Amino acid sequence: MKVFLQALCAAALIGILHAQPPFIAGLEREGTEPLAGAVLAGELGCTACHPSGQPAFAAKPGPDLSAIGTRANGAHLRRFLAAPSAVKPGTTMPDMLAHLPDAEREDAANALAHYLASLGRPMASGLPTPDAAERGATLYHSVGCVACHSPEKSVAGSVPPGPLAEKYSVASLAAFLERPLEVRPGGRMPDSHLGRAEAADLASYLLRDQLAPLTPFLPEPALAARGKRLFTELRCHACHRTGEPLATPMLTAFGQLRPAEGCLADKPGGWPRYPLAENQRASLRAVLSEEAKIWTPAEQVSLALTRLNCLACHQRDGLGGVAANRGEYFTGEDENLGDQGRLPPPLTGVGAKLKAAWLREVIANGASVRPYLRTRMPKFGVVNAGSLTDGFKALDTLSPARFTRVAPGEKPHQVGRELAGSKGLNCVACHTFREKAAGTIRALDLMTMAERLEENWFHHYLAQPQQFSPLTIMPAFWPDGKSPLPNLLGGDPGRQRDALWQYLEQGPDATEPAGFVLEPLIVTVKDEAVIIRRAFPSIGKRGIGVGYPGGINLSFDAEQMRLASVWSGGFIEASGLWLGQGAGQARILGKDTVTFPPGPAFAVLATPATPWPAFDPTPRPRSSSFKGYTLDDRQRPTFRYVVDGLAVEDFFRERPAAAGHIQLERTLRFPGAPPAGLHFRVAADKSIESRGANEFAVGRSLVVRLSAPGTMRDTGDTKELLLPVTGGELKLEYQLNAKP
Repeated sequence: MKVFLQALCAAALIGILHAQPPFIAGLEREGTEPLAGAVLAGELGCTACHPSGQPAFAAKPGPDLSAIGTRANGAHLRRFLAAPSAVKPGTTMPDMLAHLPDAEREDAANALAHYLASLGRPMASGLPTPDAAERGATLYHSVGCVACHSPEKSVAGSVPPGPLAEKYSVASLAAFLERPLEVRPGGRMPDSHLGRAEAADLASYLLRDQLAPLTPFLPEPALAARGKRLFTELRCHACHRTGEPLATPMLTAFGQLRPAEGCLADKPGGWPRYPLAENQRASLRAVLSEEAKIWTPAEQVSLALTRLNCLACHQRDGLGGVAANRGEYFTGEDENLGDQGRLPPPLTGVGAKLKAAWLREVIANGASVRPYLRTRMPKFGVVNAGSLTDGFKALDTLSPARFTRVAPGEKPHQVGRELAGSKGLNCVACHTFREKAAGTIRALDLMTMAERLEENWFHHYLAQPQQFSPLTIMPAFWPDGKSPLPNLLGGDPGRQRDALWQYLEQGPDATEPAGFVLEPLIVTVKDEAVIIRRAFPSIGKRGIGVGYPGGINLSFDAEQMRLASVWSGGFIEASGLWLGQGAGQARILGKDTVTFPPGPAFAVLATPATPWPAFDPTPRPRSSSFKGYTLDDRQRPTFRYVVDGLAVEDFFRERPAAAGHIQLERTLRFPGAPPAGLHFRVAADKSIESRGANEFAVGRSLVVRLSAPGTMRDTGDTKELLLPVTGGELKLEYQLNAKP
């Protein structure tokens, strides 16, 4: 321990001599100099200790430390506390131990690290994998991380991440990336809507140089107790929460601080040490006299945009926007939309454009209606949404638009529907409708317009779109105030715009625009099976469709482990899947579709009369689960799942049959011993007739042949065909009456 502390002491001394000034990303942009003092006062947490009545100086909350031991390795915490800005250049964390002699300094850092490591469970271990790191690299360079942080090729003006590989495990970093606002509610590290798998991939990329698991740091109770006392004595709780209620320290008021003393002095002493650059020190000294200043709405908005670094992505009033050296990382899904399809929208006039409720939802929760942007609008949290929304709404105004309201008797909804349609203004040529597109361009969905937009802005924009967005591909429909559709509402542009607005105001209840026709997206099957995993009729999102060569197809329900339908002929039309952003379902193209009953395909029956159980959709632990599938050389899947603890392998293949038919041969294998009373439900229908030799006609379209004797039973209005499961293997043949 003595040798370790000596080494740490030497490292801390080097850190003090080479400390880096705090880095505030928003202040790296030109034009922010007048805001620097106020921004620094908040970002450095000055008013967390020195009370102020000036809202512009509100302190950024420090990270929540109540579970820091689960998140960060104690050895890193010890090194960081001994020399914060040397370990993480640019940190806004002050050196709280700079006033102590070297030996005491290292001893205090060690005790504090043991206390912090005791907060939370021991952090999980685990190393990044190359595949995950590769996926994470793609995410990092596309979803918006590089707006603030450096891409893999270094870019100046980027927020330094610090030594992540010595601080985090893959699991702990992934947990933070998935829900950063829980730890840092100030929103400086926003929430990028990462799913759990995405967060793990991104963590793997950021920790790609971590070659060995971090050595566990086990807190010693005596040291942790001393560290807890130090935590309070050093007033760490002024910025950080630990889950225990502690009184906020009340020191000299911010406006009464002496500019050349304490934290602002360029010398060490019994106060936190900030390694300020001289211009930062000058800005803070200057702002001490602004305690009573009344900040204008424009200044308040500029402060918020600077603190949250919004202008790294968005442009407002000629300032900010994506920097040239980062532009290549902002990409989109639709090249037809040009830069509008890859760059975040400008904030100029956004208060006049968007309704307050939607604007708050965008800032607080990252609401977005631009699925074609790969860069995600992050969540900044409710705390940051209110003041910024109010500021935008106060600043951005438009004169009242001139138009005449269309009376209900003139059927504005019907006229608006015609205007939006293909023979009107043809809005559907570019805009989606309920997330479906009639053409190749996928601009903003018509059904979200009235929910988001202020009606006054809508009228102004439609009249002169290029004045609001010079690069927009939106045409001006009423040049020189003349309508291209003189037979609608007398050709009055204002009345036509109002009818269109009233139509859009219906939102999801609106009838689709006149002439709105989706281009079909036919999925064909040739020499190999084709698999589509999306929603199918009578199945939710866990549907799996398989088209087999020869013209016979099926859909499988991976939620209930059941065959859902079989049909012959064409496979599917998939525009509802691809063009509907996953919200629609596949449309079956074949004929004589046979559907099988909902509910589990396997069940344990106590007696032959026990009713077949219905499927319970309530989220809960289940004895049945889908395990995926493997493919043979013709891409035919073998579904693998577990029912009532029994592993099942379920394989279908197409087989020629008599009279030009193609039938499905199904093989069910059970590697283990089934539970007593386990049955497989082959079919349920009003009409099931035995044709002898284990052959049954189901309804009017299907014949099923079994490799073992089946049991028919009446269940009221329907009949059920069951097979007892005794292990080994079962074979079934499904033949449709119709030819492919």
